[in-house]
Formats: sequence, C-alpha cells, structure tokens
Amino acid sequence: MRRTFQIAFFRNFALLLFCFWTIVGLTQSNAEHHLPDFRVEKYENGRIKFVLADVNEVLNMSQDSIEAFKAHAISFANDNEPEIASEYILKYIGATTDLSILNDHLFANIKDSVAYQNIKEQYTPEFTFLSVLYLYAGFLGFYIFLILVLKKKVDRKGNLLIGLFVLFHSLFILHLSLYVINYQYHLPHSLFISTTFSFLYGPLLYFYFKRVTFNYKFRWWDGLHLIPSIVLLAYIMPYYMMTANEKFNVIFDKEGFMLPGAYTIITVKILSLAVYAFLIYRIYMSNKAPSNAVDKNKMLWQRNIMAINFVYLASYIVYAGIITKIINAPSLIHLQILVMVGLVFYVAYISHERPEIFKGTVKLVDPIDLFKYKKSGLTPGFSEDLKEKLLHLMEEEKVYRVNTINLDSLAEKLDTTRHNTSQVINEHFGLNFFEFINKYRIDEASEILKNKEDMSIIEVAYEVGFNNKVTFNKSFKKIHAKTPSQFLLSLQS
Repeated sequence: MRRTFQIAFFRNFALLLFCFWTIVGLTQSNAEHHLPDFRVEKYENGRIKFVLADVNEVLNMSQDSIEAFKAHAISFANDNEPEIASEYILKYIGATTDLSILNDHLFANIKDSVAYQNIKEQYTPEFTFLSVLYLYAGFLGFYIFLILVLKKKVDRKGNLLIGLFVLFHSLFILHLSLYVINYQYHLPHSLFISTTFSFLYGPLLYFYFKRVTFNYKFRWWDGLHLIPSIVLLAYIMPYYMMTANEKFNVIFDKEGFMLPGAYTIITVKILSLAVYAFLIYRIYMSNKAPSNAVDKNKMLWQRNIMAINFVYLASYIVYAGIITKIINAPSLIHLQILVMVGLVFYVAYISHERPEIFKGTVKLVDPIDLFKYKKSGLTPGFSEDLKEKLLHLMEEEKVYRVNTINLDSLAEKLDTTRHNTSQVINEHFGLNFFEFINKYRIDEASEILKNKEDMSIIEVAYEVGFNNKVTFNKSFKKIHAKTPSQFLLSLQS
C-alpha cells in the first residue's frame, strides 16, 4: 500500500512539474501557429502576421469610414481598376464582416479580373467530395456519442470515455471542415473551438483501456490528467472572449493567423499522445496470455482502436510538420482528417454491427481467421455435426479436465482434422482452442468454489485441468475480472 502511494505521489508530482514547464513554455515562446488553409498555393505564398492592435484600429473606425471603403471600392470598380477596388473590398469586409459585398452587382465591371476572382475564391464556400465526407463523419460522430452514452445495461463509464474520445475527434473534423469548405468566415465563433481538447485524446483512451481491462475504479487524483487541458483552456480563453467581429478579423487575415506558443502546444500534444499510446500499449500487452489465448471479447476491439490511435499519432506529427513548414507537402494535411474519419466510421460500424462489444460480451472474429477459413472444405452441415460432438465431449465427458489436452488430441476425439476442429471452435464460439478449453474449466471452477468450501484454490485448479495456480488465476481473472481469492470474498459478502 505504501509503495503504491509513493508511486502515485511521484507520478502526480511529475505531472504537475510537467504542467508547470508547459506554462513557462507558453508564456516565453515566440513561436507562431497557423490554422491551415488547405489550398496548396496558400502555403507557397507565405503568411502574414496578425496584430491585434491593427484589428482594434479597424473595429474603432467610424461608420462613415467603413462606408467610404465600399464607396471607394465601387468607384474604382466603375473606373475598371480591379486591383485597387479589391483592396477596398477587403478593407470593407475586415471592418464589417459583411461578405455579401462579393455578390454585389456593382462590381460587374471587374468580376472577371484576377484580383476580384482571387477574393471570391478565398472567401466563397466550396463543397468537394472530401468536404462532404468530413461533414458526414463529423455529424456521424455526434450521433455515435449519443448512442454510446444512452445505452442501457452497459458499463456507462467505459462508454462515456470512448464516446467522448469519438466526440472530440468529430468536433475536430467539423472544425477543420470549415477551412476545407472555406466557411470559417461565416462562423467566427468556431475560432479555436477544438483546440482545448488537444490534450484529452490520450487520457480518455488510456482510462477507457484501464476501465474495460481491469474494471478500474476512478480516484480523485486521476483528475490531475486534466491539468494540461485546463492550462490550455486558460491560455486560449482571451480568444474565446472576443466578440464575433474580433474573431472574424482574426480569421480574416489573408494567409492565416498565428498563435504565440504554438510550437510548445504542438510539442506537448505530440508528447502527450506518445506517452499515453505507450501506456495503452502496456495495458494491452499485459492482458495477453503467454499461451496466446487471446480474449477476443475485448482484445480485437482494443487492438484495432490502439492501432488507429498509433496511426493518428503518426499523422499528427506529419500535420504538425506541415503547419510549422518543416514538411513541404501541404496536401498531406488531409491525412490526419482521414485517420479521424476512419476512427469514427470504425466505431460506428462496431456499434451497429456488433453492439454487444459495449456490453463486454461480443465475440469478434479476426479478419485473419476469415481469410484462413475461406478455402476450407468444411461444409455447414458437417460443421454443425462437429459442433454437437464437441459440446458432448465438453459437457458430458468433460475432456477439458485432462491437463494434457491439446488441439490434436481433441481433433482425434472428434475424428476430424486439427484444422476443422479449430475452425468449428472459432466460427461457432468465437474463441480459439485455449480460450474455449479454459472457459469450461473456469465455469466449473466457479461452481466448485461456490459449493465446496473444503477445497483449496490450488486443488480446484488441478481438479478442472490447470497445471499451476498462476495460469488458473490469470484465466479466472480474464473471465470474472477478479482472482479466485477475490471471488471467494465476494461470495462471503
């Protein structure tokens, strides 16, 4: 107990220290961050710094000055001076946030000019296949979140964690979709709307894995994982407090705008994703039996989510390299969005096709097994016969009690091949051989522990076919989420 407390203390202290230096980095960094313009030419032309003082100067202009911008724009358009007219159009938009001026018939004289067309292109929304895909995925994520958190008879805490993980990714997809569509000027309050969640992806997935793997009970100090997000929220809060006009002028900067401390934020996010990805991997590996007896009830789902998370980390590194101009491949910026879209679609598919996964009872079939059995000569009728014989061997003859039983000996009793035996177990029960045998062993062991108080735990293990107490404990905990000793205590209480 004391050692556990010490580990927790130093872990939390290290986290606090890490957050302190994050704050120092945010306050001292001169780095500047860009929200992306997804057109390639925008990355080639460079960027223009946004100075808040300039915005205030525009916002403090009189109504007469603002109307003068429009009047000058119309006047120069009538004189067929598209470059100068376009400059005044931009000044008018910056002062009023009124984009409808671009549709004014008074600019018919210059509507075909390069200068005017550039403005139209820059500030007019445009839908493409990718933008529609992103919007669909984003709204689908919100729907999946509601489905997960409103499910009954499930682990609500676990579902809330994975639901929020999907929700925040969906919000990020929708946020970036505004820039893909070029619609950000119409929704100025979307400024930095998804940035606050940057440091939550890792903790949410980490605690989800702990919850579904170990039935983890949350402690108050787990809230320390939220500190980086709270610090980031406090740092960005001045931008959230801006009026719509002020936010519009931040976004209005021709080539994007820059946020002081961006390199620190990006670096911390990469470190956060990497550290939590490692912790998640450790949880995943610690739950794998040495005999490769994979608990497909959870392991396939966890493996796929973990893999997507690793790909997300890699794609974010590429994304960070592009917006900081370390990587000169702007088109790759879509990679990160596509990874998040893939995540949303995958969770949507599982929640629809395999809703039991969120109740902890599903038996997912590995795609590798589907390919492996594709050319099998086992007919449906023969497969059903083998299944009935197998059930007889397990339930009547209780062959699982033989501690030396293996796939070959079981196949011999069924009078079929090793391959057919493995396929029957996998397709009819969603388990591999080791899982199948151990399930019957643990089921009987549970009954013995309930009814025979005179037998020790090791005696029960030997009785049902296990060779040692370690394997018995590990297999028992996989099914009941508690050791045999804890199981006995729960019976007494």
